[in-house]
Amino acid sequence: MGDLIKLEVKRLPKLKLVGKELRYNMALHMQGENRIPAFWAKCFADDIFLPLEKQDDFIYDKDYVGVMLDWDKGDGDFSYVIGMLMKNGVDVPKGYYCTDIQETNVAIGWIKGKNTPDVCSTAHSQTEQALIENGYKCDNMKWCMELYNCPRFTTPDENGNIILDYYIPLEAD
Repeated sequence: MGDLIKLEVKRLPKLKLVGKELRYNMALHMQGENRIPAFWAKCFADDIFLPLEKQDDFIYDKDYVGVMLDWDKGDGDFSYVIGMLMKNGVDVPKGYYCTDIQETNVAIGWIKGKNTPDVCSTAHSQTEQALIENGYKCDNMKWCMELYNCPRFTTPDENGNIILDYYIPLEAD
């Protein structure tokens, strides 16, 4: 299990989320079907980040993201998008998903643990609990995001731990 080691609140500017989309059913996930790791493997095998990384002037953050959004389509599913955060003007490759992320305040929880399942499985609940304890309200119906920071996530520390950055948008006052 991962542990929340830091919580910060910051203003995220208006951005583009560009990547590949998987429609995902949470009920099946809760029954043990997790297609997300295989989706990541396919995205890496297909080099989906390459055309985005070539657009240096439009990269907001060089780290890769997994974003959960689009719960409101009425089918009980949500979208899981693997991609990057980009600035306006990015050239969206054919076949890629693209949506605007509006300027907003976000809570960012740093979740530390030994492996990806440990940090990902508790990231939302721990970050949400901490932001509530600090007097904030989350806006769960917009989106939430795993940001895989290099090197915090990609290079384990001396104890073998990695750190996932987990973003939750905050409700406007």
